Amino acid sequence: MFQQQIHARGPAGTPPPRLNKPDIRSIPQPRDPIKLATPPGGEQFIKYSPEFLAQGYDKHEIYVHPGFVTDEEHDLLAKNCEKKLRRLASTYEMGHFDKRIHNYRECSVGAWLPNMRSVAGRVAQETGKAVDPDPVDLPDRRPSSGSSSSSSRSGGWTTVGRDDGEIRAVLDRVWSLFPSSLAWLPPHILDLHQDGEILPHVDNPEYSGFVVGGLTLLGPAVSTFKHVDDPHVRVDVLLEPRSLYFMTDRIRYRFTHEITVGAGQRVWQGVPVPRARRISLMFRDAKQPEKGWSSLAVQ
Repeated sequence: MFQQQIHARGPAGTPPPRLNKPDIRSIPQPRDPIKLATPPGGEQFIKYSPEFLAQGYDKHEIYVHPGFVTDEEHDLLAKNCEKKLRRLASTYEMGHFDKRIHNYRECSVGAWLPNMRSVAGRVAQETGKAVDPDPVDLPDRRPSSGSSSSSSRSGGWTTVGRDDGEIRAVLDRVWSLFPSSLAWLPPHILDLHQDGEILPHVDNPEYSGFVVGGLTLLGPAVSTFKHVDDPHVRVDVLLEPRSLYFMTDRIRYRFTHEITVGAGQRVWQGVPVPRARRISLMFRDAKQPEKGWSSLAVQ
């Protein structure tokens, strides 16, 4: 790893944070090719700089799908994210350990990840073991008192929410966009206060795999991606509520990404984008071991 100074604002009275650029050798590579095509109408929410286009970057490395979920699905997800946040992250944090994000709340929701999409499920599949697609008792299969059903025999977990089965069905449309060889980390809820911001940074490749993205809930935002060596090579994306976005390939680890409170960054086609509270329901694939998923199996 090596570091490079960037111009970014920290909290008042603190020096700008420094940018960690991943060693190219540490960047994960997918086993199967990933090519997401932004649907018709989605291109109007993406703005490429002339320098980005001149250097031949692949537009498919940024994917934006406006209106990926319906209004009803949006409200279902927002309501349940609120419930999880109240229980697991009741107060907004003013700073993160890496100084990249301010005024936020976050938590992960393991109950929303089907076992067959998880690391454990991928390991089981590659070692020829059976995978229970629903390892917890979702509401539509929860046994009544005294039931001898298979879900009762499975251990009778009752810690899932009333809507978790329906939420899984919505989120499975996201995971279905990608090759089945990927394994996924639990969905992550990031609640950014209307005065919160995410400063320019590159994710650490040790903590996740090749793709990252999110469903935007509640409020809009502009997310900006800049090449770590040339900030003129950039992409701006308007993220409206109900939209889904993903970044892959070089944009994943060779570009910074940010959502700030700066008036100059929160503009789209000359119109200011209002500051608003925003929840991002985030998706990351897990980093595959060099020897494959089967290497994680217990001998």
